[in-house]
Amino acid sequence: MIIGIGTDVQTISAMAQTASRTPRTIDAILTEKERQIFDQRKGKHQIEFLAGRFSIKEAFSKALGTGISRGVGFLDIEVLVGANGEPILTKAPLNEGVQAHLSISHTGDLVHSLVVLEQDMTSNHMNQPIAKHRPAWIEVSAEALKHNIAYIKALTQTKKVCAVVKANAYGHGLEVVVPVLQAQGVDAFAVATMDEGIWLRDFGVTQPILILGVTPAHYIDTVAEYDLTPVVPSLEWLESALNVLPHGDTLKLSVAVDSGMGRIGIRDHAELAAVVALIASRSDLTFESIWTHFATADTTNVDYFEQQLQNWHDLVDDQAIPESTWRHLANSGTSLWHELPSHDMIRLGAGMYGFDPSQGDLPNRDLMPVMSVKAELVHVKEVPAGSSISYGATYTTTEKEWIGTLPIGYADGYPRAMQGMTGLLPDGRRVEVIGRIAMDQCMVRLPEALPVGTVVTLLGQVQDEKITLNDMATQAGTIPYEMATSMAQRLPRQLVD
Repeated sequence: MIIGIGTDVQTISAMAQTASRTPRTIDAILTEKERQIFDQRKGKHQIEFLAGRFSIKEAFSKALGTGISRGVGFLDIEVLVGANGEPILTKAPLNEGVQAHLSISHTGDLVHSLVVLEQDMTSNHMNQPIAKHRPAWIEVSAEALKHNIAYIKALTQTKKVCAVVKANAYGHGLEVVVPVLQAQGVDAFAVATMDEGIWLRDFGVTQPILILGVTPAHYIDTVAEYDLTPVVPSLEWLESALNVLPHGDTLKLSVAVDSGMGRIGIRDHAELAAVVALIASRSDLTFESIWTHFATADTTNVDYFEQQLQNWHDLVDDQAIPESTWRHLANSGTSLWHELPSHDMIRLGAGMYGFDPSQGDLPNRDLMPVMSVKAELVHVKEVPAGSSISYGATYTTTEKEWIGTLPIGYADGYPRAMQGMTGLLPDGRRVEVIGRIAMDQCMVRLPEALPVGTVVTLLGQVQDEKITLNDMATQAGTIPYEMATSMAQRLPRQLVD
């Protein structure tokens, strides 16, 4: 369904005069990545590019119905260049499920732009608001992320790092996490689905992208188009994929070995040999990597870890696998508590984000939490003794109390089980979450009247006090991974430090 159309026409010579008279205009229009493209161009091609970006962003804002404004500015929209010169939208304030179709053309001294916004009618998030103006948000620490990568690399002496960014970077937000990882020089990315991989390519990622989950074979043309690396879970899958691989396309492959996880992968020696031979027989295939996943690397069950490792050696060691093929066996748990079975590459997920995958069962490691969750008080009032708070009247005051309302609830990933947890005031004092947590709001008991706008930290550290994902997971009867990945898209992500 078409939900917005925007057009714009700009005069290239007028843009040249503006840029010459006021050079700072260039940085007001172009993002950092766009500026790099601009600087690489010469003469009239520079000004054509600048006028084109100004025009397409004007058209985009018109399609949104906002115009260029405080809420949607030039730097909120980024349009890079595809392999064939086509405009590629890599950043924009769009609801999930909305696709943008862009066109930029030049006629003489004029640049013409057209933007058509189309809503995917199958999306579960058609009406999801833009996560931009809420007084509840997630902070992502760039310094913590960099520390964790450097710490684990030093601990393991690994050669390469594959950053696992599935599930919206474990809930942290792809759009803020990926640039930090790129700046850190990670060697590859891993996702769970083809669509996550496509998002990374559209965002400008050029490193190898491994799809950890099984991609239906009939999508193999799209996988090849975006230069993604699908997992080979079986000989049958590989044969099916090759039957539909378009002639002339090339494909990188990563073979999964089931050494005892029981999820996906090959566990038969003869089948693995057949897969290796089939890949070797085709000039259009690249055997990029082979890997396995340990089920108990982050637990005290060392025996099963050793059994899986032996299964790996039995299946793989005598296979005719090229030397150039990466062997990556280590996830975060393996990297943190075991001698690496292979130093080719490690897959960093939980540990990179500062989780303790063992939840305290194994020796502590020097990891820094990357995610914090904060909200501002939006309403404060004093209620008399005997007042019930929230649904079900499960909390009743026994004396006069100051009650604060926070604009965050279970639809944001702060579940009903958090009733009874605490938040942290700016001075480190704890306030209890009282009453049932609603879809979009929850209440806290305050020590005194506090001003609206006071920040309450629900996850993170204030002075010497902290609330961890492990604390929240224990309260909810689950694991830190689930708590982090449940954080909703409608919570804005902010990169700090």
